[in-house]
Amino acid sequence: MNLNLSSFLQWRFNILMCKILGLKVTFYYINILGKLYFFFNKREKYQIKRAVNKVFSDHKHQFDIRSLTQNVFRGIVFHYYEKFVNAFAAPEALKTFFKIHVESERMTALENALAKGNGVLLITGHYGGLEFIPAFLGANNYPVTIVARFSSDSLRELCFQQADNFSVKVIDGDHTPNIAKAIFADLRENRIVITQCDEIDEWRPCRHKKIHFLGRQIYLDKTITLLSNRCDAAIVFGVMHRNQQHRYRFIVSSWEEMAKRFHRSRDMSIGAVVLKFMEHYIYKHPEGWYLWKKYQALDSFAPSGVDVKAPTSIPVLEPSTA
Repeated sequence: MNLNLSSFLQWRFNILMCKILGLKVTFYYINILGKLYFFFNKREKYQIKRAVNKVFSDHKHQFDIRSLTQNVFRGIVFHYYEKFVNAFAAPEALKTFFKIHVESERMTALENALAKGNGVLLITGHYGGLEFIPAFLGANNYPVTIVARFSSDSLRELCFQQADNFSVKVIDGDHTPNIAKAIFADLRENRIVITQCDEIDEWRPCRHKKIHFLGRQIYLDKTITLLSNRCDAAIVFGVMHRNQQHRYRFIVSSWEEMAKRFHRSRDMSIGAVVLKFMEHYIYKHPEGWYLWKKYQALDSFAPSGVDVKAPTSIPVLEPSTA
């Protein structure tokens, strides 16, 4: 089995050390482990550097790209620190952390969506403090459901235990025969079901629809569109943006807001609109996205014989996190 950063950091010894050190010291410990990992795993380090350079080479000076790339690596490692905080922090400590470090924006979009009574599909991406979204919403008394898969039984047990502390329901992707059916059942209970639009490994390309994503023309993933078409749930987009001071802003945009800001959405599917919305966050805050190593995988979704560069200018849509 190939060792990746996630499995490396989740070695039993590292987990034990983090428990002993406490969350503050764990931050520095995880940073050291991250630097060691990328020092020895030069292939993955090169893949990330190459991806960032390919997306921004036509728009930024090489000096700026080097600085940007360093921030990307910091963001990737910091994501795993957030996973440790989310998993091992005591419930009351985590709730206190949310009160001090997280502010929310446009929560009325989420409340209005719930008021419709048909459930809410909260679509997000592998960006910022993603790991905090379910517990943050649960701590604020929102009915939340997540779909998760686990690499070990111990992680499964830990996740379910922490989820119970925040009244978050977990659909176990490894032990649920029909995940879509389980999602629709929770939506009928007027719950918020969190899903991701950039789960590249799980994409199901539609050969009749194309989209430009991060400078590549690819076949559009149809998962989100199929899911939304089969239910009457309200659609919202949300991210847990991490700023440079490692504070967070949870930002929610309703479908109506996205349609208003993205005028072409009238001619685009829901799946296309939310992916483009995710793309604009990545363009504006590339350090927040931690799937850069999978950028090359987009080649498998590209039409044969097509090589499209990024546009000469990168449009950045609202909402702004500045």
